[in-house]
Amino acid sequence: MHIGLIGPGRMALNLAHGWLKTGHSIQFGSRQPQARTHILSDVPGATIASNAETLQTAEIVVLAIPFVAVAPFARQYASLLSNKLVIDISNPFQHLPDNRISGPEITAQAIGMGARVVAAFKATFWETLLEPVSPHTDTVRDVFYVGDDRADKEIVAQLIKDLGFNPVDCGPLRNARILDGMVPLLLELDRRYGSDAHRLSWKLLG
Repeated sequence: MHIGLIGPGRMALNLAHGWLKTGHSIQFGSRQPQARTHILSDVPGATIASNAETLQTAEIVVLAIPFVAVAPFARQYASLLSNKLVIDISNPFQHLPDNRISGPEITAQAIGMGARVVAAFKATFWETLLEPVSPHTDTVRDVFYVGDDRADKEIVAQLIKDLGFNPVDCGPLRNARILDGMVPLLLELDRRYGSDAHRLSWKLLG
């Protein structure tokens, strides 16, 4: 699939590396693509274009930008994001302290009619995106995801599997309110028990 990645950060770079290895094509979107060409040396095989060009051609769009930038971006490019599968990996942290709405729900509202938002990779550290199997326990790490459309979630689940992770369907998009809270808790646990190395993961056990 042709995936458009919005954001030049470490999460985006590692997602790109992983998906390229499994045959997907990756294009980074940028406001100033000429100034971001170093990304192409970091991620051989990827391409870069303007945000608008990337959104126009992508089958799937991954929003890997800070939470405060997501809604303005979604409103600006709502016409290009409408009816397109959008994966929101951003985390609101202190910006949504009352937990009455989740970040991905705000993204869907910003896109408006035709919004197809799935939240995933929110509780996954960038350090483990290319380490889907824990070297300490030989356990496949989980990636939790939520969304309102079954077909869209199946696509995201496959993208998670392509990276070597175990996808865990956590229900409708509103359940991202819970995932939003799991992220700062994971950071706290990582500081206490993980030597602040960002290699801890949530795991669903039966």
